[in-house]
Amino acid sequence: MHARGVAELRWRDASGDHFEQGDLDLRWCAGRGIAASISKFGDRHAWIGSDGVRWWRFAPKARPSTLDVGVLQTAPGADRSVPDECAVTPALLGLAPLRPRAGARVALDGVLAWVELDPAGLPSTEGGRFEAGFDATSLEPRAVRLVDAAGAVAWRVAYDDVRSIEVTGAAPGAWPRAPRRIEATRGEGGASLLLALGSISIDRGAVDRAPLYDLEALRAQFAPESVRVLE
Repeated sequence: MHARGVAELRWRDASGDHFEQGDLDLRWCAGRGIAASISKFGDRHAWIGSDGVRWWRFAPKARPSTLDVGVLQTAPGADRSVPDECAVTPALLGLAPLRPRAGARVALDGVLAWVELDPAGLPSTEGGRFEAGFDATSLEPRAVRLVDAAGAVAWRVAYDDVRSIEVTGAAPGAWPRAPRRIEATRGEGGASLLLALGSISIDRGAVDRAPLYDLEALRAQFAPESVRVLE
């Protein structure tokens, strides 16, 4: 899948409120990984991706240029109550199917039916769980949230404007569906990331572009001056 659009990041720190916006180029190849480039005025400011095992974030414009690397499935006991890797997990971005945990019970809350997700393929969290909210009428996914061990919502992503993606040679009923607007928020009023996708297509040629999902190839390309391994 190949999508183009806009990425907006908002956050607050000791110096006040901040806002950054950039052009987004997003690719996802099932079984291979995810690759997202964020640029501004033609300069790439970030490259974020994963290969299904590790996740990474390059910041070529930082001084020094940096690379953060982590693993999607952290070891038991690791403190990952709000994992950064949520942003590179296709299912949590609404791009891949959300699979309920076997035996999970559905809880209705207004127009949404919430159910705990199968942890397989999702970032691991100590004592936390991922839940998906489906429209109780259409059963389309509308939101995903990470509930921490204390029962608080530590991370939430909402989906809007879900549409079909045309696939040449396939019947319309078999076309996959994906949201055009994806907004992830940390905690209550924390930092947020908005992805507004102006175009989405199925690009069969992307499967041949292995370097897009290869950490070592990307590291050679960007040559970061500083590397941080996040346990």
